Amino acid sequence: MGTLIPAQMFDHSLDVVKGPSLMHRLDFHAAPAADEVIYAGGLCSLNALGQLVAGCPAGADQVRPMPMFAIQNVDDFDANSDVGNISGGVMSAVVAPGGFEIETTEYDTAETYLPNTLLTGGAVDGEVAPAAGSPYGAEPIVGVVSTGAGANAEGKSVLRFWTVFLPASTNVS
Repeated sequence: MGTLIPAQMFDHSLDVVKGPSLMHRLDFHAAPAADEVIYAGGLCSLNALGQLVAGCPAGADQVRPMPMFAIQNVDDFDANSDVGNISGGVMSAVVAPGGFEIETTEYDTAETYLPNTLLTGGAVDGEVAPAAGSPYGAEPIVGVVSTGAGANAEGKSVLRFWTVFLPASTNVS
């Protein structure tokens, strides 16, 4: 009997709206850290062991985690092995240095998102939210709102923004 219960494919999602075609998209593959919860569309980064973790911390000195957005959920069968399933163990994420406009379900829905709002991803839950301070401050900037919040084809609440990466300039871990 299997042990994984994958989420419905429309509950958590990432849609690259504009940018390079799928075959030329900048993506990255790595194993998720043990017991890590990462949803499709969620912000993630690499830890010191090269494993994917939810969120994108500020880092320190010359180590500033690169923001990425997960393509699948950690418990999807193509990302995590289950009884009788030989695939899995590695997740994929879109690397977010810029050049993409994306739509994600993973954002703080209690906030207001006007065009040009800077987004941060310092939280460990993988949701993006408006930056609290100015750019080049204590939190990394991972996006800039394009058209803002709305609904996708499945009626789920999504946020549309351009990916960017402005590392935090202070040594906050």
